[in-house]
Amino acid sequence: MFLALKEKVAACVAKAAGVPIHEAEMSIELPKGEFGDVATSICFALAKKEKKNPAEIASEVAKKVKLPSWISRAEAKGPYVNFFLSDAFYSSLLKEASEKSDKFGMGKPSKGKIIVEFPSVNPNKPWHIGHLRNALLGDCVCSVLEFSGKKVERMDYIDDLGLQVAQSFWGYENFGKAKGKKLDLELGKQYVEVSKKFESDSAVQEKVRKLLKKMEQGKSKEAKDCRKLVEKCVAAQYETAFKFGIFHDVLVFESDIMRTIFDDGIKVLKKSRAIEREAEGKNKGCWVAKMKSTEFADMENPDKVLIRGDGTATYTGKDVIFQLWKFGILKNQFKYSKFLLQPNKKECFMTSCKGKKGNYGKASEVVNVIGTEQIYPQKVIKEILLSMDYKKEAQNSVHLSYEHVGLADEKFSGRQGTWIGYTADELYSEGLKRADEKIKKEIKGKDREKIGAAIASSAIRFAFIKTSPEKRITFKWDEALSLEGDSAPYAIYAHARAHKIFEKGGKGKAGLTGLGKEEKELLKKIMLLDFAINEAAKHLRPHIIADYCIELACLYNKFYNACPVISSKNRKVKEMRLAINFAALTAMKNALSAIGISALERM
Repeated sequence: MFLALKEKVAACVAKAAGVPIHEAEMSIELPKGEFGDVATSICFALAKKEKKNPAEIASEVAKKVKLPSWISRAEAKGPYVNFFLSDAFYSSLLKEASEKSDKFGMGKPSKGKIIVEFPSVNPNKPWHIGHLRNALLGDCVCSVLEFSGKKVERMDYIDDLGLQVAQSFWGYENFGKAKGKKLDLELGKQYVEVSKKFESDSAVQEKVRKLLKKMEQGKSKEAKDCRKLVEKCVAAQYETAFKFGIFHDVLVFESDIMRTIFDDGIKVLKKSRAIEREAEGKNKGCWVAKMKSTEFADMENPDKVLIRGDGTATYTGKDVIFQLWKFGILKNQFKYSKFLLQPNKKECFMTSCKGKKGNYGKASEVVNVIGTEQIYPQKVIKEILLSMDYKKEAQNSVHLSYEHVGLADEKFSGRQGTWIGYTADELYSEGLKRADEKIKKEIKGKDREKIGAAIASSAIRFAFIKTSPEKRITFKWDEALSLEGDSAPYAIYAHARAHKIFEKGGKGKAGLTGLGKEEKELLKKIMLLDFAINEAAKHLRPHIIADYCIELACLYNKFYNACPVISSKNRKVKEMRLAINFAALTAMKNALSAIGISALERM
């Protein structure tokens, strides 16, 4: 509701100060302390233009401003004009929370579609906690965007033609399948051994490379058998994803990219002259993208080979072609078949040579969730789009980079096997044990297992996304499961408290009777839900919502301790506080939902 309030105040400021509405909107902020509920800093800009004291201008603007019903008074304080919310505003806030309920704070539907690609884990190993950060970040970004009103397509890129997959396929064919193990875990452990053999045994190298060639041919028996194995591995990886509430719409396989859109992409790139064929030098015969912008000026070798002399594409070449397809620039289209039915009852599809046409791709914006080590290749993609004169597509190509979750002295490595003991499945299992230990005294019966699983999943999810993507994560169980700190259990427990009051007393009535400090502070935080959602969606930073959840829970607990609700002797006060409680309940539930967390009703 803050966004509507901001518009109203900005309109008043624009008229009183004689400035355009967009300038007035940019000047609206939330003051600290007792200086008001909303403020404008427009007087600083006016002081520069008019060469006057900003405090003097603030006094003039405060006198001229015509207040809407939501504002009780305007007051100049130094160079700022502060506005104080009226009872009419708080009544409207409570009414909106009650009427909109699950849609409270939600943005209006917008045009276009955003593709978010994540986590793109090689299909020959289980997810470790580094992969989990990518997956949870991508999933939370999707949830925030959807809650803000955007149409989102959750996409996963499956690299089924890489050397790592060929090594794993060779190992699987030669070592066989061990019984009782999850396939992705088995393949991962085999890969560690095969990679050692590959590096030390030239005979193994030759066999694996021959196998890779047959895989790339597409129609060979080896290619078909490998595809089946890859699909089974991805299905095993998705068993992990579902434990954390992570879902997808479509999987795009690299083998299908090479078979369906690769030639089309090369033709488009060559025709646009975005790439040049080198006639001499170390890149002789290669098609190269020239990085001409100043951003690459300090690099010794900024140019990027997209197509090798033998006609094969580099990783970046494939990524560029895939990006062109995502924006609907290429003519050729994939076919799709069903991959699996997910626990959220939605079917996940995959590209397939025998499938049917589907309405995927053709996005207005593309977000690639990839680690910081891919900053340069992602910049190359944008630069190539610009050189092809796809300026809008370049602007809407977003690399959401993130730092990794690592061990104390090294990063996780598939080849070295340092992920063993730190898989996402093992993290989840440990979470179940710890969550059960926390709740076993309080919760009995059939709900205990379900609630324990929800707490474990939510605690891990929150611990991973509460930190901004560019910062490294050090995961700590004591913090993740704490009921007293910056954690999902803390936020969920506040929601459960509010729900218990709602069960006993209902929604209450929005009539106001002498709002106290704790009640006002809580209501002001509730009003900021749509603003937090909007900021998180605009900047692709779900940690903004995580911060909001903790701040809201903290203010609710202060309200809970200072303002008796069910036990209140005054009927009007009781009804008002029940209405505030329901508004807080709604805001907490929706904020948690926006980052993919289901708020528990009891805990």
